[in-house]
Amino acid sequence: MEAEFTLDEAREVLSAVRALAPGALRAPLSESDARTVLGAGIEIKGVVQGLLDFPTTIQGESAYWCWQSGETEIAWWHLRDAGFAGRQPLRDV
Repeated sequence: MEAEFTLDEAREVLSAVRALAPGALRAPLSESDARTVLGAGIEIKGVVQGLLDFPTTIQGESAYWCWQSGETEIAWWHLRDAGFAGRQPLRDV
């Protein structure tokens, strides 16, 4: 079973990974940044865009906290089968 993140955990891990990643998670993700991300249990959904998903469960549904390079913090989520097009602002949870 994969690890899941609370929103606070996802934000903490993102901050730590940004500090550790040689390219600071700027898009496109470098190979060394990608290794750092994957080692933290984060899923890469787009290397070119720097799109990362953090597995979670929201209101009983399998979902992701979603972050893209250039965003200041995790502010989006989507159901696992909805993908990037299904991103919704956190205020909707």
